[in-house]
Amino acid sequence: MQESTTIMNSADSHTVSPAGREAPGDDSPWPRTALAASHKRIFQSQDHIYHQGDDVQGVYLIRSGMVKLLSYLPHGRARIVRLHVPGDSLGLEGLLGQPYIHTAIATGKVEVECLSMPVLRRLQQEDPALLMGVLRQWHEYLAQADRWIADFSTGGIKPRLARLLKFLAEVEYGSPADQVQLLSGPEMADILGVTPESISRVLAGFKRSEMLQKCDGLRREIYQVDAGKLQEAACQ
Repeated sequence: MQESTTIMNSADSHTVSPAGREAPGDDSPWPRTALAASHKRIFQSQDHIYHQGDDVQGVYLIRSGMVKLLSYLPHGRARIVRLHVPGDSLGLEGLLGQPYIHTAIATGKVEVECLSMPVLRRLQQEDPALLMGVLRQWHEYLAQADRWIADFSTGGIKPRLARLLKFLAEVEYGSPADQVQLLSGPEMADILGVTPESISRVLAGFKRSEMLQKCDGLRREIYQVDAGKLQEAACQ
């Protein structure tokens, strides 16, 4: 299933200098044996890393940037069901012999380490630390799925958007965070299951109340956050 937006095929990705927030080497869920056998790839904004339903060719460790996972519904509409950041792994379902269960798309420039499935299966038998790292990540993803349902699928649009902004600030800058880099209006609408127009209207109110203030001199959508006002909106 293809989106209407023009994108580059993942085969068009190329190697450049890392950009954005990076995963510290000591925090990597992959042991050194896996990192030594991997190779780096770079994806640009809106590049497809892999497609839902394709056979798993490899597992990816995000080094910098953010990746959105899309699930296509029977009527063809795509919903963003998860966001992944540096230190997260993509395509773990391949270890169970399953195809990719989501479509992975870069939200900006993304650098990953790629480990092919044949090498991964060999390392899985040779290095128990790899399996433990995979199990830890799966547990974290289950916890994130619970938060996704609780925070982004219940309540009015205003509190749900406020919770999404808090989540983005935490994954982008750590916790506590006083800045947030916004996703596009359509991306935030896909996460919350609302229209882009609704997102635009609520964001305009956040800016008028000075809950969000644009950082001067930056071309990206980075805003200073009034944490108190954001928390108040999130609890409504």
